[in-house]
Amino acid sequence: MSHAQTILGPILNPRVDGTVEFTPDGGLSCNDAGTIEYAGPAAALPPSLASSRPKRQSDGFILPPFLDAHIHIPQHPIRGHFMDGIARDPPEGRLLAGLNRNVFPEEARCESLEVVERVVRDFARDTLAQGVVGGAAYMTVHEAATEVALSQLHAFWSVGLVLMEMNCPQYLRTDPAQAEAQMRRLAERFGRRFMVTDRFAVTVGSDLRRRAARLAWDLDLMTQTHLNEQLREKQLVEQTLYPRYDSYADVYRQDGLLDGPSVLAHCVHMTPPEYEILARRNAFVAHCPTSNALLCSGIMPLDEILAHEIEYAICTDVGASPTTSILAEMAQFLKIHAGRSPHATPSEALYRSTLAPALKLGVQIGSLAVGRPLSFIEVEPFTTSATSAEDAILRGVLGLSAGDLNSPALKRALDRLQAVRLDCGPDLDVLQRDVRDTANRLENRVVRVTLAGEVVYNRPTPPAGPSPP
Repeated sequence: MSHAQTILGPILNPRVDGTVEFTPDGGLSCNDAGTIEYAGPAAALPPSLASSRPKRQSDGFILPPFLDAHIHIPQHPIRGHFMDGIARDPPEGRLLAGLNRNVFPEEARCESLEVVERVVRDFARDTLAQGVVGGAAYMTVHEAATEVALSQLHAFWSVGLVLMEMNCPQYLRTDPAQAEAQMRRLAERFGRRFMVTDRFAVTVGSDLRRRAARLAWDLDLMTQTHLNEQLREKQLVEQTLYPRYDSYADVYRQDGLLDGPSVLAHCVHMTPPEYEILARRNAFVAHCPTSNALLCSGIMPLDEILAHEIEYAICTDVGASPTTSILAEMAQFLKIHAGRSPHATPSEALYRSTLAPALKLGVQIGSLAVGRPLSFIEVEPFTTSATSAEDAILRGVLGLSAGDLNSPALKRALDRLQAVRLDCGPDLDVLQRDVRDTANRLENRVVRVTLAGEVVYNRPTPPAGPSPP
């Protein structure tokens, strides 16, 4: 149950224009319902609130909770192991090879409800510990597994029953005859938290996709899928599977998947007409910098996305990423786009991890404003000497310096990644080591998570070490 209270500390508050307001000595005050009644400088806190509310000093930077708009729940147990055992340059490409060798067998295990309940429980515990309270997630082809995920996860999570019927193992295929009834049942129970989920054009044919798209339109549901992640995937879709369509994006356009609100993951290898399709359809891009690096996919053209006024969010794509930490993903976003885009700023990283996905998913978090629920996280500071929002995010929250964004070895590897000439040798080793080090440094920096005025997570106190001799 929520209680009226006032929290004091440095506040980083994203705004709808993409900027972030930094209040070094801030105050947040809520009523018994957990609704914000004041957000601003502590010195300007109204006397009536200052005198009537218990005060607590924050344990770090105060900012809105994170949302992850692209993550795979059943891959959580194998996060970071997407590419295990994959050859340097498999003929089908690294994405499809990793799916077939590592991902699909893991997802098949979710036919067991015992496995599903454990996976969802661990996923919920881990994401909450990283300050990630919701987002858009993929489950599996199993209706019961999707129902468990939607039942157990917080209402800020939207989840999809994965559709796939071809170019995937026989043991993990949607039954087209039952797909519509399954989706309707889930939508009737969970409403818009259920997302129509076309895995991607490689594994879903036009007939099933069109039926799913019509259902999404009729029931006012969001859709989610993958688009243009890797070059060989794009070539397979455009040259072999759908040669009569103009492009990969045109497959989704003509089949109706983009008629309503949609989330498209990756969008690395886009053509000018495809940007136009996404812009006209108001599609939302899930940008996954870490996954795109570790799977050798390339670098999403950030400036082109923004030039076409396409909205996007920063996401983890676990299990391709080894961590559910959005802090780590923000750091990788800044490193990967450093020197490539003037838009890759610390404030942009925070906005695209909080308010941008909140606006798309329609959840009442993402900013700290009067009348909204008092929902925020507290992040342990690397430094408290920051004087601007950019500095507070970069040095205070992420613990990065300008030098960290411009390592010569990292820059060389990223240049090759951008040109899609990265091999599985030293360059990939550099990226993997950097991702691992970033995750180790930024995981578990969230001290506390508060939703609607109620603390839902406190970081465990580490056990005391042995007494000195």
